[in-house]
Amino acid sequence: SSLLPTSFTPCKKNQFNILKQQISLPLGGLAFLLNAVLLLSVLLKKRLRIRYEYRLMVALSFADFSEGLASFIGAAYRLPFYMSDDGCYQFAAPLNCMALPQNIIWRFSDTATAFMLVTIALDRYMAISFPVFYSKNSSKLNIAMISFVYGVSILCMFYAWIMPIQLQISGKMLQKVCSTGGLIDPVYTIVIKYATGAASALSALIHAAVTYKRAKQIKSKGGNKEQFITRREIKFTITTMIKGASTIMFDSIPRVYGVYAMIQEQMTGENPQSEGFGSFLFAITNLNSLLNVFIYAGGQPEV
Repeated sequence: SSLLPTSFTPCKKNQFNILKQQISLPLGGLAFLLNAVLLLSVLLKKRLRIRYEYRLMVALSFADFSEGLASFIGAAYRLPFYMSDDGCYQFAAPLNCMALPQNIIWRFSDTATAFMLVTIALDRYMAISFPVFYSKNSSKLNIAMISFVYGVSILCMFYAWIMPIQLQISGKMLQKVCSTGGLIDPVYTIVIKYATGAASALSALIHAAVTYKRAKQIKSKGGNKEQFITRREIKFTITTMIKGASTIMFDSIPRVYGVYAMIQEQMTGENPQSEGFGSFLFAITNLNSLLNVFIYAGGQPEV
């Protein structure tokens, strides 16, 4: 502290920021550890690895693993800055901020987690609605859907580098905490948050449609070939229905309301760096990534 100028005043501490990191640290850590266990349990067992319906589960679990890892690393990196008295006086170049592991991984996992939820919901709807077509084409459909979601997520990851490169060229320096605000294009951030919030909510609605359709099938008597559904499909569908309920509680609502609160904060100027209550709500989505493991492991005993 003796090296600081005499005019130095301690940084103003944002309690929402501190609390968000304190929540993200354990939740993110548990999410990436448990999803790593789930991934290994499927990938190391050939009889599970060859099951086509588990491909989507593995793809979602990897996205949740990435989200949890980024949240854990990001919280461990940011918390000391937010709690220190001189953190706001430390600066870094934009590209150094963007090259941090959490900022790279977040740009991929932001979209991958939400869009994979929609993909799994659509997969279940097709399995229940068109069982014969699905049984013949499920392998190709799954690979195509995963490739599309991951492809879009990787493109988003690269697009996010545009503003940091522009800032680097202009010679601008950023606070070394390297928060999203000021580093990532705010319009891009809002669009992505809205898109992922809408995707999360859409997945829950599709799951509700699957539940309704399945209830009608149970009530109906008899059935033709098109209505035939294997017990394995029913079992996996019930698991994903529970996943849909979890999604709307711990992902859709926090994302959608978080975007609204974040935009309001930016419009009023109260928290121009998106560091208020809106940003805090996004930490809760780690709960959904965490519950993913228990839902699939509980609903699928072989896992």
